[in-house]
Amino acid sequence: MKKLATLLVSAVILSSCVVVPIWDIARLNSNPFIKPVDLSAIGHSVEADMENGELKVESIPIDLEVPAVIQFPVVTDVHAGRSDSGSHLFAEPFLAFLEAGNYPFLVDLGDLLDDDEFENIAAISFYAETASRANGNHILCIGNHELHQETAEEFDKFLSSFGPERETARMGRYVFGPLSIYKLDNSVGAFGREQLDYLEKALEADESPYKIFIAHVNMATGGTPDHSLILTGMTDQREVHRVMRLMDEHDVPVIITGHHHKGNIEYHFTKHTGELNAAAFHRRDTAIDMESRGYFYLFELNTQNGDISIHQYDAETGAETGRIFHF
Repeated sequence: MKKLATLLVSAVILSSCVVVPIWDIARLNSNPFIKPVDLSAIGHSVEADMENGELKVESIPIDLEVPAVIQFPVVTDVHAGRSDSGSHLFAEPFLAFLEAGNYPFLVDLGDLLDDDEFENIAAISFYAETASRANGNHILCIGNHELHQETAEEFDKFLSSFGPERETARMGRYVFGPLSIYKLDNSVGAFGREQLDYLEKALEADESPYKIFIAHVNMATGGTPDHSLILTGMTDQREVHRVMRLMDEHDVPVIITGHHHKGNIEYHFTKHTGELNAAAFHRRDTAIDMESRGYFYLFELNTQNGDISIHQYDAETGAETGRIFHF
């Protein structure tokens, strides 16, 4: 029985992960976090269509006022096109939520794809339709499932129309008023020293009063007695500790991650820093409780006092569940 369990765990790990040499993670020529994208000044028109591997996008100047309470929706692990038994994707309630809220942008923590290429119509339709309700600014992290049939370079090409002058779409920094959002790439379970060196230099130069990190793979594990103990999380705890140190030294109160699916785990590293491991947007009904019931979130930053609250919503109904995470 123990041998069977070990074989099953090994099979899941091998089917879910891509083995990439540590020296082959970033390969950047410049710091992707130094020059930010101003989300209050740049919008986009996004089509659910691709040409030569690039999503069809057109930049549109905008001029948004930054409110005292900054709000934006967060989703993760959409897995568009997933065909496993018991899988459900509830797009319409989320689209209605976006339409009603008039949010400046939205954050997607990765695994938009399930096991397909970027041409998957379900994936690019979800991306484009949600983007069109948030000024065209659908900020997508790269997840491990983006690497099942594609590569990191193809991910960069897929989103290259959003910033033809930028070297990479996997990593970057976005600003909205006083808030800096650092998009990190840990899609292979590691950041790599090059990315973290660039991140540290950018944080040292960043004068924004508020900063957060977003990434796909959960950093912390063990918050609940489930598969996070063995199947998800980072491969190098030294990197985890370095990111925690950077968060503490540069006043970054939270990193928001996905990947775990069941999620809804709140970690607090110190009195002032922590992680929200968000649950998957798609729902999957299984006999073993390892999947999400389907959720999305609304991030709120009160710029008057720095309080952060992240409100949970039911993806099927679009209604708030009443659960709120605080950082």
